[in-house]
Amino acid sequence: MLSLATGSPRALLARDGMLTAAWALYMYASMLAARPVTFVIARPLLEGRRVYDPGSRSWKLPAPQTWDELWHRLPRFRRIWQVCTLIWGTAVLADAVIRVIMAATLPLGLVPGLNGALWPLTFVILQVITNVYFYRSGFWRILREGAPARPGQHV
Repeated sequence: MLSLATGSPRALLARDGMLTAAWALYMYASMLAARPVTFVIARPLLEGRRVYDPGSRSWKLPAPQTWDELWHRLPRFRRIWQVCTLIWGTAVLADAVIRVIMAATLPLGLVPGLNGALWPLTFVILQVITNVYFYRSGFWRILREGAPARPGQHV
Protein backbone atom coordinates (compact mmCIF):
# COMPACT_ATOMS: atom_id res chain seq x y z
CA MET A 1 0.00 0.00 0.00
CA LEU A 2 2.79 2.37 0.97
CA SER A 3 4.67 1.60 -2.26
CA LEU A 4 1.52 2.33 -4.27
CA ALA A 5 1.02 5.62 -2.46
CA THR A 6 4.62 6.72 -2.79
CA GLY A 7 5.51 4.95 -6.03
CA SER A 8 8.79 3.95 -4.41
CA PRO A 9 10.23 0.44 -4.67
CA ARG A 10 12.19 1.24 -1.49
CA ALA A 11 8.92 1.57 0.42
CA LEU A 12 7.93 -1.90 -0.79
CA LEU A 13 11.29 -3.30 0.32
CA ALA A 14 10.96 -1.57 3.72
CA ARG A 15 7.64 -3.38 4.23
CA ASP A 16 9.51 -6.48 5.42
CA GLY A 17 11.03 -4.40 8.19
CA MET A 18 7.66 -3.02 9.20
CA LEU A 19 6.16 -6.52 9.42
CA THR A 20 9.15 -7.70 11.44
CA ALA A 21 8.77 -4.69 13.77
CA ALA A 22 5.11 -5.62 14.30
CA TRP A 23 6.22 -9.10 15.41
CA ALA A 24 8.70 -7.52 17.86
CA LEU A 25 5.97 -5.31 19.29
CA TYR A 26 3.74 -8.38 19.68
CA MET A 27 6.54 -10.06 21.63
CA TYR A 28 6.85 -7.08 23.95
CA ALA A 29 3.07 -6.90 24.41
CA SER A 30 2.92 -10.61 25.23
CA MET A 31 4.89 -9.89 28.40
CA LEU A 32 1.65 -8.43 29.75
CA ALA A 33 -0.25 -11.67 29.03
CA ALA A 34 -0.54 -14.71 31.29
CA ARG A 35 2.45 -16.27 29.49
CA PRO A 36 4.88 -14.51 27.13
CA VAL A 37 4.98 -15.69 23.53
CA THR A 38 8.43 -17.28 23.83
CA PHE A 39 7.09 -19.53 26.60
CA VAL A 40 4.06 -20.47 24.51
CA ILE A 41 6.16 -21.26 21.42
CA ALA A 42 8.98 -23.08 23.23
CA ARG A 43 6.79 -25.19 25.49
CA PRO A 44 5.69 -27.81 22.93
CA LEU A 45 9.28 -27.99 21.67
CA LEU A 46 11.00 -28.41 25.04
CA GLU A 47 8.61 -29.54 27.76
CA GLY A 48 9.09 -33.21 28.61
CA ARG A 49 12.23 -33.54 26.46
CA ARG A 50 15.45 -34.95 27.85
CA VAL A 51 17.87 -32.44 29.33
CA TYR A 52 21.65 -32.68 29.21
CA ASP A 53 23.27 -33.12 32.62
CA PRO A 54 26.87 -31.86 32.53
CA GLY A 55 27.65 -33.61 35.84
CA SER A 56 26.97 -37.09 34.51
CA ARG A 57 27.59 -36.16 30.86
CA SER A 58 24.34 -37.79 29.87
CA TRP A 59 20.82 -36.90 28.85
CA LYS A 60 18.24 -37.14 31.64
CA LEU A 61 14.50 -37.08 31.80
CA PRO A 62 13.26 -33.75 33.12
CA ALA A 63 11.81 -33.36 36.60
CA PRO A 64 8.24 -34.65 36.80
CA GLN A 65 6.73 -31.17 36.95
CA THR A 66 4.84 -29.39 34.23
CA TRP A 67 5.87 -25.98 33.04
CA ASP A 68 2.64 -24.67 34.59
CA GLU A 69 3.80 -25.94 37.98
CA LEU A 70 7.22 -24.41 37.49
CA TRP A 71 5.62 -21.14 36.37
CA HIS A 72 3.44 -20.97 39.50
CA ARG A 73 6.08 -22.09 41.99
CA LEU A 74 9.31 -20.51 40.75
CA PRO A 75 9.56 -16.76 40.25
CA ARG A 76 12.96 -17.41 38.64
CA PHE A 77 11.31 -19.58 35.97
CA ARG A 78 8.89 -16.76 35.16
CA ARG A 79 11.74 -14.25 35.09
CA ILE A 80 13.72 -16.44 32.67
CA TRP A 81 10.82 -16.38 30.18
CA GLN A 82 10.27 -12.65 30.59
CA VAL A 83 13.97 -11.96 29.90
CA CYS A 84 13.94 -14.46 27.00
CA THR A 85 10.99 -12.60 25.48
CA LEU A 86 12.79 -9.29 25.94
CA ILE A 87 15.90 -10.73 24.25
CA TRP A 88 13.90 -12.04 21.29
CA GLY A 89 11.77 -8.90 20.98
CA THR A 90 14.85 -6.69 20.97
CA ALA A 91 16.68 -8.85 18.43
CA VAL A 92 13.64 -9.00 16.14
CA LEU A 93 13.25 -5.23 16.43
CA ALA A 94 16.95 -4.79 15.54
CA ASP A 95 16.38 -7.10 12.56
CA ALA A 96 13.47 -4.85 11.51
CA VAL A 97 15.56 -1.69 11.78
CA ILE A 98 18.33 -3.28 9.72
CA ARG A 99 15.78 -4.24 7.04
CA VAL A 100 14.47 -0.67 6.81
CA ILE A 101 18.01 0.75 6.68
CA MET A 102 18.95 -1.72 3.93
CA ALA A 103 15.84 -0.81 1.95
CA ALA A 104 16.61 2.89 2.27
CA THR A 105 20.33 2.84 1.54
CA LEU A 106 21.50 -0.20 -0.44
CA PRO A 107 21.17 -0.78 -4.17
CA LEU A 108 17.67 -2.08 -4.91
CA GLY A 109 18.92 -5.29 -6.49
CA LEU A 110 20.76 -6.34 -3.31
CA VAL A 111 17.98 -5.83 -0.78
CA PRO A 112 15.74 -8.84 -1.54
CA GLY A 113 18.67 -11.27 -1.26
CA LEU A 114 19.97 -9.67 1.91
CA ASN A 115 16.46 -9.65 3.40
CA GLY A 116 16.27 -13.39 2.72
CA ALA A 117 19.64 -14.00 4.38
CA LEU A 118 19.00 -11.77 7.39
CA TRP A 119 16.36 -13.88 9.15
CA PRO A 120 18.41 -17.14 9.20
CA LEU A 121 21.39 -15.16 10.49
CA THR A 122 19.27 -13.45 13.16
CA PHE A 123 17.75 -16.79 14.15
CA VAL A 124 21.11 -18.56 14.53
CA ILE A 125 22.52 -15.69 16.60
CA LEU A 126 19.38 -15.70 18.76
CA GLN A 127 19.62 -19.45 19.32
CA VAL A 128 23.19 -19.07 20.59
CA ILE A 129 22.33 -16.10 22.82
CA THR A 130 19.21 -17.84 24.15
CA ASN A 131 21.03 -21.05 25.02
CA VAL A 132 23.87 -19.16 26.73
CA TYR A 133 21.24 -17.24 28.69
CA PHE A 134 19.36 -20.45 29.55
CA TYR A 135 22.57 -22.02 30.84
CA ARG A 136 23.61 -18.99 32.89
CA SER A 137 20.12 -18.41 34.30
CA GLY A 138 19.79 -22.01 35.49
CA PHE A 139 16.94 -22.84 33.12
CA TRP A 140 18.34 -26.25 32.18
CA ARG A 141 18.96 -27.04 35.86
CA ILE A 142 15.36 -26.10 36.67
CA LEU A 143 14.14 -28.50 33.98
CA ARG A 144 16.39 -31.28 35.34
CA GLU A 145 15.66 -30.77 39.02
CA GLY A 146 12.27 -29.06 39.08
CA ALA A 147 11.02 -26.88 41.90
CA PRO A 148 11.89 -27.86 45.45
CA ALA A 149 9.10 -29.53 47.40
CA ARG A 150 7.01 -27.21 49.52
CA PRO A 151 7.02 -27.79 53.28
CA GLY A 152 4.60 -30.59 54.08
CA GLN A 153 4.43 -31.72 50.43
CA HIS A 154 5.28 -35.31 49.58
CA VAL A 155 7.34 -35.89 46.48
